Amino acid sequence: MGKPLRVLIVEDSEDDALLLIFELRRGNYAPVSRRVETADTMRKALEEEDWDLVVSDYVLPGFTGLEALQVLRDSGLDIPFIIVSGKIGEDTAVGAMKEGANDYLIKGNTSRLIPAIEREMQEAQVRRKKREAEAALVRSERRYKRLVAAVTDYIYTVTLNEGTVTRTSHGPGCLSVTGYSDEEYQQNPFLWYQMIHEEDRPAVTSLTEELRAGKEIPSVEHRIRHKDGSLRWVINTVVPRYSEQGELIAYDGLISDISERKRAEESLRVQSAALEAAANAIVITDRNGIVLSVNEAFTRMTGYTLAESVGRDLSFLKSDRHDAELYQDLWSTIMAGKIWHGELVNRRKNGELYPEEQTITPVMDQDGLIKHFICIKQDITERKLAEQALLQNTSMHKEMEIARQIQLSLLPAAPPLLTGIDCAGRCVPASHIGGDYYDILLHGERLDLVIADVSGHSVGAALIMVETRSVLRAQMPALDGPAQVVAALNEILHDDLSRAELFITMSYLSYHRTSGRLRYSNAGHPPPLLYRPAEERFFELDAEGLILGVQRRVAFDEPAVQVEKGDLLLLYTDGITETQNPSSELFGVQRLKGVLAREHRKPSVAIIDAVLDALRAYTGNTSFDDDISMLMLKFLP
Repeated sequence: MGKPLRVLIVEDSEDDALLLIFELRRGNYAPVSRRVETADTMRKALEEEDWDLVVSDYVLPGFTGLEALQVLRDSGLDIPFIIVSGKIGEDTAVGAMKEGANDYLIKGNTSRLIPAIEREMQEAQVRRKKREAEAALVRSERRYKRLVAAVTDYIYTVTLNEGTVTRTSHGPGCLSVTGYSDEEYQQNPFLWYQMIHEEDRPAVTSLTEELRAGKEIPSVEHRIRHKDGSLRWVINTVVPRYSEQGELIAYDGLISDISERKRAEESLRVQSAALEAAANAIVITDRNGIVLSVNEAFTRMTGYTLAESVGRDLSFLKSDRHDAELYQDLWSTIMAGKIWHGELVNRRKNGELYPEEQTITPVMDQDGLIKHFICIKQDITERKLAEQALLQNTSMHKEMEIARQIQLSLLPAAPPLLTGIDCAGRCVPASHIGGDYYDILLHGERLDLVIADVSGHSVGAALIMVETRSVLRAQMPALDGPAQVVAALNEILHDDLSRAELFITMSYLSYHRTSGRLRYSNAGHPPPLLYRPAEERFFELDAEGLILGVQRRVAFDEPAVQVEKGDLLLLYTDGITETQNPSSELFGVQRLKGVLAREHRKPSVAIIDAVLDALRAYTGNTSFDDDISMLMLKFLP
């Protein structure tokens, strides 16, 4: 039975590989081999299997022995690499050895193959053992350093002569605890005294007097100043030595660094204080749910004191609002070591039910066994009320949005296509719904224009606006001229407006498309503006008339004006002119006229956009405090 040998063969000739295997078997090896021809297959082979040896041809199609050597070096593996080739000269072979090849052989002359393999295998084993020894040494050094670092105790001895300290000696652990070596203590006999914190020196130095008096002294905890300047807590345990005559001649002390313990105690004190100061109720139970501790917030929330709660199962808080499945799910979750979070309705001591949000966290020991549960409870009564109010508000918001969409749908979806007239309209409600209304009514050669503003921004204002639209569209065909229309609206709407304590301002205009004559009436509304660019002149189309809904049988004036080609007509609501800047100054009619004069060459839609942009720039806001509506007609040349 030959010696096992796992060999990776880098060779493009299967026959040459078989000859190599034959030579290995003749050399008393039992080879397990794999042949590769490319860098990728070689990398894969090195990753997938362990090899004792790599034997490579020097020249392969698209791959060389030196490239194969580089693949091996990139893998980080320490495996002997031998080149066997019939096309390698001495210079090339020397270069390959310099690159890291372990040996080279000429094909057909492999008598050196077996000795070379045995030599390289032995050297590889030596290197392997050396690496293992070095790794073991590193591990040993690390273990020693950890042990030294873990030593927190050391023994010191104080020698006395007639009650006076004559010598101190400190064990090797003193360096890790104090930062000073025994040599430094020998050089400075007062170093130990100087190292003790100023406030603790009297208690420590009094030990000698108590020892002289033959008293048994307990261990003393005190602070020392470490060599690095930091404060450390130590526990100092002293054992006296007396002469045959009973004289104190020395004492031995054991010093332990307890800084970590002190920090833990301080942390525990802070945590305990935080527990009591916490706004949320906190309960600590054992693994069976028996109460071990509660904080003050628990008493405030439930009415049960610490004495009334300790030793009881938390089920004393249960209400009858939950079925058994909820509690079974809770217990299966926390007993599996998971956190349970949910909402429960519990009962206070006075019988009152209340909702609480609860989080139960298992606390495990070092073996992973559940020892305690920490339960954090929060009374969420106010939050539940707020959520309910939010839901109601959300529902109201949705209903208002629907009302807004309905209201906007009553405005003209798009202006009518009129020969020689560019027309556009826009309504921007201050809230979801508003009281502004505009319309364009075509009746033969007569084009009626209306803009109105119902007082307020309530649902009532929106309903009155809808009623106004309905009445207007029903009455307009039977009436002749703006004055009759506005008077009829006042009579029909008077009672509804009085009961609702609302009123309407309105401008109503009637334009005859053939003659160009424009008649208009006004019911307390901002007068429409007619701008004539040819003359750079504005006409305010105002007329005598009372606000709708104030009294019955009101007479309205009906002046007229001749419209010329190129004129610009704007109907608007007072939300524009009464818009205020941060200094409470009104936008006013003059600024509105300035925008119209500056932008009159643009289409009607663009002029409306320009007015809105000017208002936003003036206020510095994107929204408005009042409804804004505009109806724009541009009489084309």
